[in-house]
Amino acid sequence: MGRAIGGDPADVARAFEHLPAVVWLLEGPEHIVVAANRAARASVGDLDLIGMPIRLAGKALPGTRLLDMLDEVYREGRTLSVQEPDALVTVRPLIDAYDVVTGLVAQVVVLADQPPPFRRDEHEVALDLQLAVLPHGLPVLPEISMAAVYLPAGANDAAGGDWFEVVPMPGGRLGLIVGDVVGHGPRASAIMGQLRAIVAERMLLGGELRDVVNALDTFARSAPEARGTTVCVAVLDRQNGSLAYCTRGHPPPLVVGANGDTRVLPQPSGPPLAFGDGEFMFADDVLWPGETIVLYSDGAVERPGRTIVEGIGELAACAAQVVRVNGTGQRALADRICQSGLQLIEDGHAPHDDASLLAVTVLLPFVDPLVMAVPASPEKLTDVRRELGRWLTDLRLMEEDLVAVELSVIEAVTNSIEHAYAEPGGTVQVEASLDDIGRLHIEVSDTGTWKKPDDEPGFRGRGMLMMRESMDEMRLATTSKGTVVEMCKTVRRPVRTGATRVAPARDEDLDDLRIDMMSLPDSLWLTVSGALDGSSAARLRSALLEAARGGSRLPITLVLDDVTALGSAGLRVLTEQGRRLGDAGRVLRVVASPNSPAGNVLSISGVDMLLDVRSHA
Repeated sequence: MGRAIGGDPADVARAFEHLPAVVWLLEGPEHIVVAANRAARASVGDLDLIGMPIRLAGKALPGTRLLDMLDEVYREGRTLSVQEPDALVTVRPLIDAYDVVTGLVAQVVVLADQPPPFRRDEHEVALDLQLAVLPHGLPVLPEISMAAVYLPAGANDAAGGDWFEVVPMPGGRLGLIVGDVVGHGPRASAIMGQLRAIVAERMLLGGELRDVVNALDTFARSAPEARGTTVCVAVLDRQNGSLAYCTRGHPPPLVVGANGDTRVLPQPSGPPLAFGDGEFMFADDVLWPGETIVLYSDGAVERPGRTIVEGIGELAACAAQVVRVNGTGQRALADRICQSGLQLIEDGHAPHDDASLLAVTVLLPFVDPLVMAVPASPEKLTDVRRELGRWLTDLRLMEEDLVAVELSVIEAVTNSIEHAYAEPGGTVQVEASLDDIGRLHIEVSDTGTWKKPDDEPGFRGRGMLMMRESMDEMRLATTSKGTVVEMCKTVRRPVRTGATRVAPARDEDLDDLRIDMMSLPDSLWLTVSGALDGSSAARLRSALLEAARGGSRLPITLVLDDVTALGSAGLRVLTEQGRRLGDAGRVLRVVASPNSPAGNVLSISGVDMLLDVRSHA
């Protein structure tokens, strides 16, 4: 029989927020939700169940038997566990000192097929090597949308030598390649890295397609481990859509039309690298706006009991279906094709060979610039973030680039709001555009005269520091007409691998600030989610002041893992309140994982040196 929650309260809080299981704390015979960890909240989407009966979630709850178990455990006062095909559901009673059931703890652990623990063997080392040398991001170009996926071989097979590369070349061209090194293990991964470096160098120097293939062939002839490598190399002229390509022992490219029609490009004969007499055929084609070219390795089209031709046909049908039902616009096509191709490859079993897909969609050469003007008021920061977020979301950037750009723009706008105008009525202008080599150019301007900032040594200037650290270039110019902040950053698209997940599209509602407070015997816990900047920082200040009331000496633990944006205004509240609490003999602990937006900003700004910042509770 269970007893009331005991032990280290920090462990309880950690279970609620960080355990990889759904955990609900329920009270009374109606099973009112009094606490839910992050996994539990995510499992029911936007439904806020705190203070409500858990039955309101209905079928949204994970675990098909959960609701049926609650009454039985509450009535019988004994723990009940049920093994389901994909989850382990456990409900245990909370019993007071008089052996009366007062509530329940419900836990759902989603099961997955996991290999048994093993030491770091050749497979793991090779996979680490492979993921390290594959590109982690793809260029973001105005008239091209692209995506890539890499799925390593199954756990019982040594990681192979699949590789790919995308290189913006001089003269408005784009170089594409997918290759497969013969063999497996660390050596194959190392050879793959060398081949990829050769391709990148030749393409960056503007070499012709024949030069690139000959350089690969020359290296393979001198390196026995590279002999027999297969490649498909293509060069696309971004101005007119002309395509030159060559396959060396590799499956031919696939083209998917804007209407879903597909064609497999004619395959010039050519043996794998280091074989043959050194003279090989090249072919030409033209890609029109709306068409997508797909390069892939043989692991992406090999199917048990099917020929490789049949596998290519299945991939073509899969891509065609994506185009025909696509409802998210052409800029999302490449990503959708790769995601569907990945699902086709997995198809319920781990592949016995690496698999790679690289999809490139030709678009009309337009990414409309973002131009907006807002009143110089802190309340308008939310409008700036949401409008900017919509524009950036269409570009489908890597999460770290998206966060960096949003942070820098909000900081620049905040500076104009705080410094430019002594009287109400001023405006701040934001302009953003993408150039033809994948760089974002951003300009934030005002027409006021900057006032001298408040004298606060040790804090002022952190916003400027964050902008300089987050962007590739940043310039501030003040004239008699006003102040202009110019910023530039080369941005990338994410690459999906079997070891990583692409961050989902941002939900605007997630930016709304929410602060949840929970009192435990050893600490007051404040969990913050949403955007924390000049428009919302005052709410955090109020919450911290409220938590410090009543003469309690308990530490205050502030959890920032779910903060989507942390600006200098939020940092200022953290440093001010941390110092104030310290002067009063209170402790403020800040929890933010290093890879979270808040953790990244705390590190860049140096505020992690001023506060007790921890990576976990």
